[in-house]
Amino acid sequence: MKKLLLLHLTFFYVISYSIAQPTASVASGSNKFIAAMETNLKILDTASTPATLIMLANTFERIGNAESKYWQPWYYAALCYGFMALKAPDKSMIDPLTEKAEGYLEKAMLLSKDNSEISALHGMIINTKILVDPPTRWQTYSQQSSALLQTAKEQNPLNPRPYLIEARTKMFTPPAMGGGPDAARPIVEKALNNYKEFQPENSIAPVWGLAQTKMLQAKINGQ
Repeated sequence: MKKLLLLHLTFFYVISYSIAQPTASVASGSNKFIAAMETNLKILDTASTPATLIMLANTFERIGNAESKYWQPWYYAALCYGFMALKAPDKSMIDPLTEKAEGYLEKAMLLSKDNSEISALHGMIINTKILVDPPTRWQTYSQQSSALLQTAKEQNPLNPRPYLIEARTKMFTPPAMGGGPDAARPIVEKALNNYKEFQPENSIAPVWGLAQTKMLQAKINGQ
C-alpha cells in the first residue's frame, strides 16, 4: 500500500498546477484588491519552485492583512503551502508545510462560512499528510479528508474540485481497500461533467483542475 500511495505523490509532481481561485462576494469599489490578486494569480499559475510559492504566500498574506474582509488571500496562501507539501522532496517537510497551510485556511474560514472551495482544499491538505507514513496514517486522515470532500460537495454540488481530489485518491488506493481505476472512473467522469457546468463567479474565482482531471482520466483508462 505504501508504494501505491507514494505513486500518488509522484502523480502530483507531473501535473501542472494551473489555478485561479475563489471569491464569495467581491464588492464593487475593490479594484485595487482585485488587481493585486489578479497580478499574483498570474504568477501562481506557472509557479513551480518553493521560492516562488513562498514569495506568493507571503504576498497573499500581506494582501489579506491589508484587505481584512476578504477570505481569498488566505485561501491562496494556503494553496501555495499545499502545493509545496505535495511536491516536498523530503517527507519530513510535509507536516510543517501542511500545518502552515491549515493556519491560513483557518483565517479564510473565519471570513467565509460553508465555503466549498475551502472545504475541498482542506480535504486535499489532510490527504497529503498520509504521505508521511501511509500505513499508520491512512485510516485516520483518509476519513477526515473524505468527510471534508463530502462537505464540499454538499456546499456546492457543481464544484468539480472535490470530485477531482476524491478520484485521484481512489486511483492510488489499493483495490483491496476500495480503490483502483474502476473505483476512480465514475468519480473522475463526474468531475469532468461538473467542469462543463461550473461557472466561476469572477476573475479570481476558482477554475483550476480541468487539465489534471483529463490527465487522470487518461491514466485511469490506461492511455
